[in-house]
Amino acid sequence: MSGATLGIALTAASAASTARAGGFHFDPATTLPWVVPLILAAPVVGYVLVLGSVRSRRGAATVAMLTILVMLAATLMTAWARFRQTAPYRSAYQWINIPVAFTGDQRFQGFGIDLSFRLDHAALALLVAVLVIFIACLLWHRVAGRGEQGPVRFQVNALLLAIGAAGVVVSGDLAELLGFWLLGGIATYLLLGHRWGTEGAGRRSRIALALPFLGDIALLCGIGLLYSRYGTLTLDGLYPVLHSTLGVGLKSLTAAAVLVFAAVAVRAAVWPFTAWLTGTVDAPAASLALSAGVWPILAGSLLFRLRPLLDSAGVQAPRIVLYTLGVAAVVGPLLGLIGVELRRSIVLASSGAVALALIGIVYPASVGIGLTALIAVAAARTAGLLAGASAAGTMRTTDLRAMGGGWERMPLTSAALVLSAAVLALGGVEVAMLRPRSPAWLAFAAGLALVALSALRPYFAIAHGELRRRRAFEPARVREVQGIVTGSALVAAALGVVGLLLAYVPRWLDLLGAGGQTVTLGPSLLWLLVPAAAAAAAAGAFWLRRDTGLELCFRLGERYGALWDLAGAQYERFFAKPGGAIVGAVEDVGVPGVESGVGRALTGAGGFAGLAERSLPWVPTVLGLAVVLAVAFGLIAQGLSR
Repeated sequence: MSGATLGIALTAASAASTARAGGFHFDPATTLPWVVPLILAAPVVGYVLVLGSVRSRRGAATVAMLTILVMLAATLMTAWARFRQTAPYRSAYQWINIPVAFTGDQRFQGFGIDLSFRLDHAALALLVAVLVIFIACLLWHRVAGRGEQGPVRFQVNALLLAIGAAGVVVSGDLAELLGFWLLGGIATYLLLGHRWGTEGAGRRSRIALALPFLGDIALLCGIGLLYSRYGTLTLDGLYPVLHSTLGVGLKSLTAAAVLVFAAVAVRAAVWPFTAWLTGTVDAPAASLALSAGVWPILAGSLLFRLRPLLDSAGVQAPRIVLYTLGVAAVVGPLLGLIGVELRRSIVLASSGAVALALIGIVYPASVGIGLTALIAVAAARTAGLLAGASAAGTMRTTDLRAMGGGWERMPLTSAALVLSAAVLALGGVEVAMLRPRSPAWLAFAAGLALVALSALRPYFAIAHGELRRRRAFEPARVREVQGIVTGSALVAAALGVVGLLLAYVPRWLDLLGAGGQTVTLGPSLLWLLVPAAAAAAAAGAFWLRRDTGLELCFRLGERYGALWDLAGAQYERFFAKPGGAIVGAVEDVGVPGVESGVGRALTGAGGFAGLAERSLPWVPTVLGLAVVLAVAFGLIAQGLSR
């Protein structure tokens, strides 16, 4: 044994004996001033290390995984220290403080942004869920994605998303939250556009940039509107003045609430904003699963933080939110039944489950239940995409018609798929049983049934279908993937199951600090009949008419794609081309003509000014102009006119 090892062993033994003797006491609360900043400092350090020094695939993956584990350890230590504390932990560090005026309202005389932390139990739970999803996706990509191009670039972009996600969850300042939100959006765009060099990749990257950017702009406008009315960007300073600020009515509050919800709906990828995920299903599987799992939690965190704004906006804003989510809960999984592309089906089916969970966050009676259901659904969406990617890679297709034999050849992957589908199907039951009185609740039963039907269809096709021989493909060679790959999907699925069960624990709901009604098994058993009936219908349709049903879905997908292409062609003909022609004419003809005219005018004016300078004495000329201007202002002054 070396001297260093002996010294470490003696030190550990001495510390243990001191602890047994009662002379050592560890107080986790005293460590918070340096543990909490570690949540954001760790990904920044890891990002710099991978970006600036690591050049190997394994080294980059190891540093990224170690960074996420350090963040998780810091989060768990903070949760341990704050477990019995009901008030949130607050810490702020001055970052930007600019004086902009010396008169007027004192709230607007300076503009400041603080690097602030606001950690309550809900934020810690969301942060733990986000980090577990990161661990699952990075583990999966370490083995299954080792053939992807740009392995170091992938880890860099993943750590950039980790910085943005952690910042959104822990921020106590709206400007800081917006900055981390935009940072996460940039990282998501880079992840979904990870594959370069093809036209399809370029088209996907444009979709991943353009549509979410609209939601980010909506969030920017909403935060700007709040600052213009209340003069504060801190959450703790905004909540008390929502009802007591003079001159701020329901119109401003409704506009701000709708703008914030627009950002939530776009980033959570609920219908009709699912295109930025369904249009990028050919991106690396870990990138798609990471984006699809992390962003619903971040969107739910934003909606949970700004729920007081939604409650203060009157009846219009909640009605808009509920109608939008109710329609999304029905249409999203309904479109998931169209087509036979595996990843698109999972994304659309899970979008309905996300919409149902967000409805739970909107209602005061089910905030904690909705937040827990959202964690479960986001984790299940990640698990489904990872397990589906494993099955697609082994079976060499994403067409549900050509997949099958999962339980015989890939039992662990099939287990992850069935757990994911079950969590997606049952995630809305906990929210539905509270039954608030609202027109949006009419869509809940249909949403539950369609989500269950759409989520179970890929599972039945992969796990219980017949895997047929195809050209250059032999079914006998299909085997289960490596343990770390299936384990990653199972970890995410297990998180979804845990989130599903926690909604029935009253202590957990009280710990979140969201209040609300406790879930009881009696009413939920009645609501369980809806997804159970849908599951029975899916199983019956599969075993009775498997090929016919999938072929019908394929034909419907073709018709839907043809209609979409026709709509795109009409848009290109009547809007894009005329608009492009107008812009081209302005740039090629109008702008050069105006520039030449201005140049000639300035040249003529310069010549006239030179002639006047040479022929007129400048002192009498200036005095004469001053007299003329004084007389003119005197004649138009208000006193003289009266």
